[in-house]
Amino acid sequence: MSAITIRTKIYYYLSLTLFIVGVISWVPYLVLNIQEPYGMLTFILNPIGFYFGYLAKKRLVALSNLAMLFSFVPVVIYVYLTKGYIPM
Repeated sequence: MSAITIRTKIYYYLSLTLFIVGVISWVPYLVLNIQEPYGMLTFILNPIGFYFGYLAKKRLVALSNLAMLFSFVPVVIYVYLTKGYIPM
């Protein structure tokens, strides 16, 4: 294997891992009803995951990380409609 292929795989798996961490960061707030701002990790981790997906040339993973970056808006709307307050 060439160094480019290994580097591409590393970027892909890093991007995928950051996407999964971004999804898991919303679980305590939405599912377990724990009022901790772990969802704010998406603003830090998912742009990095988007960049790694871009470097790996994997469009789906890059766009998934980008979608997680903007997931804050649907979560705020969902919480407002179901719980009656704006989470901050």
